[in-house]
Amino acid sequence: MQLEEAIAIARNSRWLSQHERRAQDLLCSRMRLVNLPKNRTLFDVEDSASEVYCLVSGCAVITVPHPVQGMIHGHVMFAGKWFGEPAALGKRPRIMSVVARRPTELLALSQTAIVDLLKSDPALNWLFFNLMAWNVEEYLLHAVDLMIVDPRIRLCSRLLTFGGRLLNFLPMGPVSIPLTQEELAAASNMSRSTVFHLLGELVTQGICELGYRELRILDMARLAAIVEAGSAG
Repeated sequence: MQLEEAIAIARNSRWLSQHERRAQDLLCSRMRLVNLPKNRTLFDVEDSASEVYCLVSGCAVITVPHPVQGMIHGHVMFAGKWFGEPAALGKRPRIMSVVARRPTELLALSQTAIVDLLKSDPALNWLFFNLMAWNVEEYLLHAVDLMIVDPRIRLCSRLLTFGGRLLNFLPMGPVSIPLTQEELAAASNMSRSTVFHLLGELVTQGICELGYRELRILDMARLAAIVEAGSAG
Protein backbone atom coordinates (compact mmCIF):
# COMPACT_ATOMS: atom_id res chain seq x y z
CA MET A 1 0.00 0.00 0.00
CA GLN A 2 1.22 3.50 -0.84
CA LEU A 3 1.19 6.29 1.74
CA GLU A 4 -1.44 8.24 -0.20
CA GLU A 5 -3.83 5.26 -0.18
CA ALA A 6 -3.28 4.71 3.55
CA ILE A 7 -4.01 8.38 4.28
CA ALA A 8 -7.24 8.16 2.27
CA ILE A 9 -8.35 5.24 4.46
CA ALA A 10 -7.47 7.22 7.59
CA ARG A 11 -9.44 10.25 6.36
CA ASN A 12 -12.49 8.09 5.69
CA SER A 13 -12.37 6.35 9.07
CA ARG A 14 -15.46 6.79 11.24
CA TRP A 15 -13.55 9.00 13.70
CA LEU A 16 -11.40 11.28 11.53
CA SER A 17 -14.05 11.80 8.85
CA GLN A 18 -16.09 13.74 11.45
CA HIS A 19 -13.49 16.49 11.64
CA GLU A 20 -12.82 19.41 9.34
CA ARG A 21 -10.47 19.00 6.41
CA ARG A 22 -7.83 21.30 7.88
CA ALA A 23 -7.49 19.17 11.00
CA GLN A 24 -7.28 16.04 8.85
CA ASP A 25 -4.55 17.62 6.74
CA LEU A 26 -2.48 18.59 9.77
CA LEU A 27 -2.76 15.15 11.32
CA CYS A 28 -2.07 13.18 8.18
CA SER A 29 0.86 15.37 7.10
CA ARG A 30 2.96 13.99 9.96
CA MET A 31 2.04 10.30 9.73
CA ARG A 32 4.24 7.55 8.34
CA LEU A 33 3.36 4.07 7.07
CA VAL A 34 4.39 1.05 9.17
CA ASN A 35 4.26 -2.59 8.03
CA LEU A 36 3.64 -5.21 10.71
CA PRO A 37 4.15 -8.89 9.73
CA LYS A 38 1.74 -11.53 11.03
CA ASN A 39 2.23 -12.27 14.76
CA ARG A 40 4.55 -9.27 15.22
CA THR A 41 4.08 -7.20 18.38
CA LEU A 42 3.62 -3.47 17.83
CA PHE A 43 4.05 -2.60 21.51
CA ASP A 44 3.85 -4.47 24.79
CA VAL A 45 2.66 -3.81 28.32
CA GLU A 46 4.99 -1.40 30.15
CA ASP A 47 6.61 -0.18 26.93
CA SER A 48 7.19 3.55 27.00
CA ALA A 49 4.57 5.64 25.28
CA SER A 50 5.39 6.26 21.66
CA GLU A 51 2.81 6.87 18.97
CA VAL A 52 -0.83 7.11 17.97
CA TYR A 53 -1.87 4.73 15.20
CA CYS A 54 -4.50 4.23 12.53
CA LEU A 55 -4.84 0.67 11.27
CA VAL A 56 -5.33 0.79 7.49
CA SER A 57 -5.16 -2.89 6.47
CA GLY A 58 -5.04 -6.29 8.11
CA CYS A 59 -6.10 -7.06 11.64
CA ALA A 60 -4.55 -6.70 15.10
CA VAL A 61 -5.62 -7.72 18.59
CA ILE A 62 -5.25 -5.90 21.89
CA THR A 63 -4.21 -8.12 24.80
CA VAL A 64 -4.56 -7.04 28.41
CA PRO A 65 -3.34 -8.54 31.72
CA HIS A 66 -5.82 -10.61 33.72
CA PRO A 67 -5.12 -11.27 37.43
CA VAL A 68 -5.78 -15.00 37.05
CA GLN A 69 -5.62 -15.95 33.37
CA GLY A 70 -2.57 -13.91 32.39
CA MET A 71 -2.74 -12.04 29.10
CA ILE A 72 -6.13 -12.30 27.36
CA HIS A 73 -7.45 -10.75 24.18
CA GLY A 74 -9.49 -7.67 24.94
CA HIS A 75 -10.30 -6.31 21.49
CA VAL A 76 -9.98 -7.00 17.76
CA MET A 77 -9.12 -4.07 15.47
CA PHE A 78 -9.77 -3.73 11.75
CA ALA A 79 -9.05 -1.08 9.11
CA GLY A 80 -10.09 2.41 10.18
CA LYS A 81 -9.41 1.88 13.88
CA TRP A 82 -7.40 4.57 15.73
CA PHE A 83 -5.67 3.60 18.97
CA GLY A 84 -2.77 4.25 21.31
CA GLU A 85 -3.72 7.80 22.27
CA PRO A 86 -4.01 7.66 26.12
CA ALA A 87 -0.44 6.51 26.69
CA ALA A 88 1.06 8.59 23.89
CA LEU A 89 -0.60 11.81 25.03
CA GLY A 90 -0.08 11.18 28.73
CA LYS A 91 3.50 9.89 28.32
CA ARG A 92 2.63 6.84 30.41
CA PRO A 93 3.76 3.23 30.05
CA ARG A 94 1.48 1.09 27.92
CA ILE A 95 -1.14 -0.92 29.81
CA MET A 96 -1.85 -3.30 26.92
CA SER A 97 -0.13 -5.09 24.06
CA VAL A 98 -0.98 -5.03 20.35
CA VAL A 99 -0.14 -7.96 18.06
CA ALA A 100 -0.82 -8.36 14.33
CA ARG A 101 -3.01 -11.40 13.63
CA ARG A 102 -2.61 -10.92 9.88
CA PRO A 103 -0.09 -8.90 7.85
CA THR A 104 -1.05 -5.40 8.95
CA GLU A 105 -0.32 -1.85 7.87
CA LEU A 106 -0.68 1.20 10.08
CA LEU A 107 -0.18 4.93 9.95
CA ALA A 108 1.86 6.14 12.92
CA LEU A 109 1.98 9.60 14.46
CA SER A 110 4.98 10.03 16.78
CA GLN A 111 4.99 11.82 20.11
CA THR A 112 7.32 14.42 18.64
CA ALA A 113 4.86 15.07 15.82
CA ILE A 114 1.98 15.32 18.31
CA VAL A 115 3.87 17.86 20.42
CA ASP A 116 4.79 19.90 17.33
CA LEU A 117 1.19 19.89 16.11
CA LEU A 118 -0.18 21.00 19.47
CA LYS A 119 2.40 23.79 19.73
CA SER A 120 1.55 25.07 16.27
CA ASP A 121 -2.21 24.80 16.81
CA PRO A 122 -3.45 24.31 20.41
CA ALA A 123 -6.99 23.81 19.07
CA LEU A 124 -5.88 20.31 18.04
CA ASN A 125 -6.05 19.35 21.71
CA TRP A 126 -9.77 18.90 21.11
CA LEU A 127 -9.06 16.50 18.24
CA PHE A 128 -7.10 14.12 20.47
CA PHE A 129 -9.50 14.52 23.39
CA ASN A 130 -12.32 13.58 21.04
CA LEU A 131 -10.39 10.47 19.93
CA MET A 132 -10.06 9.29 23.54
CA ALA A 133 -13.74 9.93 24.16
CA TRP A 134 -14.62 8.06 20.96
CA ASN A 135 -12.74 4.97 22.13
CA VAL A 136 -14.26 4.97 25.62
CA GLU A 137 -17.48 3.58 24.14
CA GLU A 138 -15.67 0.43 23.00
CA TYR A 139 -14.07 -0.08 26.41
CA LEU A 140 -17.48 0.23 28.07
CA LEU A 141 -19.02 -2.31 25.70
CA HIS A 142 -16.35 -4.84 26.64
CA ALA A 143 -17.04 -4.25 30.32
CA VAL A 144 -20.80 -4.56 29.84
CA ASP A 145 -20.36 -7.84 27.92
CA LEU A 146 -18.68 -9.46 30.91
CA MET A 147 -21.51 -8.43 33.23
CA ILE A 148 -24.04 -10.49 31.26
CA VAL A 149 -24.99 -13.58 33.29
CA ASP A 150 -26.54 -15.79 30.61
CA PRO A 151 -23.62 -17.58 28.83
CA ARG A 152 -25.32 -17.61 25.43
CA ILE A 153 -26.14 -13.91 25.51
CA ARG A 154 -22.69 -13.06 26.85
CA LEU A 155 -20.94 -14.96 24.05
CA CYS A 156 -23.14 -13.40 21.38
CA SER A 157 -22.49 -9.94 22.80
CA ARG A 158 -18.74 -10.60 22.91
CA LEU A 159 -18.80 -11.67 19.27
CA LEU A 160 -20.64 -8.49 18.32
CA THR A 161 -18.14 -6.30 20.18
CA PHE A 162 -15.15 -8.11 18.68
CA GLY A 163 -16.80 -7.74 15.30
CA GLY A 164 -16.92 -3.95 15.61
CA ARG A 165 -20.38 -3.24 17.06
CA LEU A 166 -20.88 0.17 18.67
CA LEU A 167 -23.96 1.58 20.38
CA ASN A 168 -25.37 3.05 17.18
CA PHE A 169 -23.43 1.03 14.62
CA LEU A 170 -23.60 -2.58 13.46
CA PRO A 171 -21.13 -3.69 10.76
CA MET A 172 -22.75 -4.96 7.59
CA GLY A 173 -21.81 -8.24 5.94
CA PRO A 174 -19.65 -11.11 7.21
CA VAL A 175 -16.89 -10.34 9.72
CA SER A 176 -13.93 -12.65 10.39
CA ILE A 177 -12.63 -12.63 13.97
CA PRO A 178 -9.11 -14.12 14.27
CA LEU A 179 -9.53 -15.73 17.70
CA THR A 180 -9.38 -19.41 18.61
CA GLN A 181 -12.11 -20.95 20.74
CA GLU A 182 -9.71 -21.01 23.69
CA GLU A 183 -8.93 -17.32 23.27
CA LEU A 184 -12.60 -16.45 22.92
CA ALA A 185 -13.40 -18.45 26.06
CA ALA A 186 -10.72 -16.60 28.05
CA ALA A 187 -11.88 -13.23 26.70
CA SER A 188 -15.47 -14.11 27.68
CA ASN A 189 -14.54 -15.51 31.11
CA MET A 190 -16.18 -18.83 30.27
CA SER A 191 -14.98 -22.42 29.94
CA ARG A 192 -13.83 -23.72 26.58
CA SER A 193 -16.47 -26.47 26.68
CA THR A 194 -19.25 -23.92 27.15
CA VAL A 195 -17.98 -21.77 24.29
CA PHE A 196 -17.54 -24.86 22.07
CA HIS A 197 -21.15 -25.90 22.72
CA LEU A 198 -22.60 -22.41 22.16
CA LEU A 199 -20.60 -21.85 18.97
CA GLY A 200 -21.93 -25.17 17.70
CA GLU A 201 -25.46 -23.84 18.11
CA LEU A 202 -24.61 -20.64 16.25
CA VAL A 203 -23.02 -22.63 13.43
CA THR A 204 -26.08 -24.89 13.17
CA GLN A 205 -28.29 -21.80 12.92
CA GLY A 206 -26.15 -20.41 10.10
CA ILE A 207 -25.14 -17.35 12.11
CA CYS A 208 -21.44 -18.23 12.34
CA GLU A 209 -18.93 -20.58 10.77
CA LEU A 210 -15.64 -21.84 12.17
CA GLY A 211 -12.29 -21.70 10.41
CA TYR A 212 -8.66 -22.31 11.31
CA ARG A 213 -7.87 -20.15 14.36
CA GLU A 214 -10.78 -17.84 13.57
CA LEU A 215 -14.54 -17.65 13.37
CA ARG A 216 -16.70 -15.84 10.87
CA ILE A 217 -19.91 -14.02 11.72
CA LEU A 218 -22.20 -14.52 8.75
CA ASP A 219 -25.26 -12.65 10.05
CA MET A 220 -24.57 -9.76 12.39
CA ALA A 221 -28.25 -8.77 12.50
CA ARG A 222 -29.40 -12.18 13.75
CA LEU A 223 -26.62 -12.20 16.33
CA ALA A 224 -27.67 -8.74 17.52
CA ALA A 225 -31.30 -9.92 17.69
CA ILE A 226 -30.29 -12.70 20.11
CA VAL A 227 -28.61 -10.16 22.39
CA GLU A 228 -31.52 -7.74 22.19
CA ALA A 229 -34.05 -10.47 23.00
CA GLY A 230 -31.96 -11.62 25.95
CA SER A 231 -31.63 -8.07 27.26
CA ALA A 232 -35.36 -7.49 26.95
CA GLY A 233 -36.08 -10.71 28.83
